[in-house]
Amino acid sequence: MSILAGLSSLKVGLEFHQRLAFHKLFCKCPSTSSGEASGRVVRRLRASASELGELDPAALVEASRSRLFTYHIDDSFNCLVELDEEPPHTIDDEILDAALEIALYFNMTIVDEARVMRKTVIDGSNTSGFQRTLLIALGNDNSIVETSEGPVRLKSLCLEEESAFIVESGRESAEYRLDRLGIPLVEIATEPDIKSPSQALEAAEEVGLALRMTGKVMRGLGTIRQDINISIEGGARQEIKGVQNLKLIPEIIEREVIRQKNLIKLRDILRERCSPSSLVYSPIDLTSVFRNTGSRMISKALSRGEVVYGLKAPGFKGLLGMELQPGRRFGTELADYARVWGGLQGIIHTDELPGYGISEIEVEKVCEALGLSKDDAAIIAIGNPERVEASLKAVYRRMMQAFEGVPSETRRALEDGNTDYLRPLPGSARMYPETDIPPIPISKERLERIKRILPKKPREKIREFEEMGLSSHMAQQLVRSHYLTVFEKVVKESNLTPLALASFLLNTLPYLKREGGREYSDEEIIPLLRTFPKDLPREMLQEALILFADKGMSLNEVYEELRRRRISEDDIRAEAKRLIEENLSYVKERGMGSVKMLMGRMMEKFRGLADGSTIYRILEEEVKRRLD
Repeated sequence: MSILAGLSSLKVGLEFHQRLAFHKLFCKCPSTSSGEASGRVVRRLRASASELGELDPAALVEASRSRLFTYHIDDSFNCLVELDEEPPHTIDDEILDAALEIALYFNMTIVDEARVMRKTVIDGSNTSGFQRTLLIALGNDNSIVETSEGPVRLKSLCLEEESAFIVESGRESAEYRLDRLGIPLVEIATEPDIKSPSQALEAAEEVGLALRMTGKVMRGLGTIRQDINISIEGGARQEIKGVQNLKLIPEIIEREVIRQKNLIKLRDILRERCSPSSLVYSPIDLTSVFRNTGSRMISKALSRGEVVYGLKAPGFKGLLGMELQPGRRFGTELADYARVWGGLQGIIHTDELPGYGISEIEVEKVCEALGLSKDDAAIIAIGNPERVEASLKAVYRRMMQAFEGVPSETRRALEDGNTDYLRPLPGSARMYPETDIPPIPISKERLERIKRILPKKPREKIREFEEMGLSSHMAQQLVRSHYLTVFEKVVKESNLTPLALASFLLNTLPYLKREGGREYSDEEIIPLLRTFPKDLPREMLQEALILFADKGMSLNEVYEELRRRRISEDDIRAEAKRLIEENLSYVKERGMGSVKMLMGRMMEKFRGLADGSTIYRILEEEVKRRLD
């Protein structure tokens, strides 16, 4: 039986972060990358109090790490705005209009005046120590996403700047690229109306589809990501960041429910054994215990002048090794806290000893030094004294929280569906007004103009494509495809039929990606589809794209080359006659039914050199003539 069976208290809300297909939000720098750095800038960021004199708890975590941040810059793609050496520029009307269009598409209520706010972020992902964001719209009774399990209300839509791209992250430093910093994106949040993992996936797919319908968003890996807010009865709200694979959403939700249920179970066992007052922060220096250890890990640490400290954990015996999620134990949660708050890569606990080369005798000495009884466990931390102390304090706080059950946290989505600890949930102290950009009034006239050009809903699009000659299945595929915008841009101008265009976008391009690992950009695809000549067979489209995008030929050169390669009808007819004679007994036996097999043989030779319908017509004529 599923862990979710009978769980009526599950509440899930989603946040979508979708990049818009424009230049950067507060400057004119392009939203692309050269992949190379022409310089580097080094910063150290500090937490500052809000206007109310409060410090954000999430910012305090990063401040405690005191890391140095290096930013890779490219003069061709970055400017002083991204370096926070120049005030932000005015937001372009077309970017704001795109955000307004998306909000209106979802039937949301637009604010009268958009105000840019600063959201404190000092993890290095922004050079300024904050991210700029604007509230654009709020949800209402009509702002819903329909799913088969009920409606999901939309809560808000914000326009904000993307964070920098992390290159490398370590204990004392991190490196970022600035090509991504400042790309405009919309953040859409739902209410916690989602009651099941399957409904969460369906809602995410519907929102993604609606965003693509506007034609204003980027496509491709990393251009959209989801955050998941989850809570259950007796548990606590968790914000799970950075889910890029939609198919992983149900697994993440199920595993988070498992984690919270197990933490509640752990709490109940712990309360039966002892009280919070029995857990005292009093670390003991165990360095002398391991002076002659056979553990290579500890021996190397001691040779570097590091220390070994232990912390008594009354009542925690067997609980540190208790599995919370598949492959993750409570001890793993404690190790996350040690890593985030103290910079240690991990901890050791007595539920996993002997191990790591630590002997039975050394374990006994640790137990004796810490005064452990039968239900007690111990945490062992290894490193420089400052990091060990910070890590053990964080571990102690997390163990105290275990008596309450499930602490609210911001967590990171992992590829297997598990999550790990990132930081505390942010508080209200992280937001304050941007002083460099005045409020932006949004007039009724502006909204009326945008309403007149709102894109059609998915069902209307599907019906329109079916009227163009596409099958119902292909029309639905196209509406959900990343190539929807490409199709709509070229379908009225191209010499190719809508069916040929859709087939190329939905079948040929994915095939080329599978075979060569290459995804072609809109800039490579659109010019080709707009100008592909009538006199060339559509089967030559694939070769044309390769010559144009991969070989660097101009479109005119491509078309001339393909005309030289093109096979004539006389050559097709000659091959058809030869093939019929070669398989004459089969042709006489099967009659016109032999055409299908022969067509396969013909296509083996002429695929991409002539139109398939032409080959079929000639072959059919020759079979009929031979039978007559």
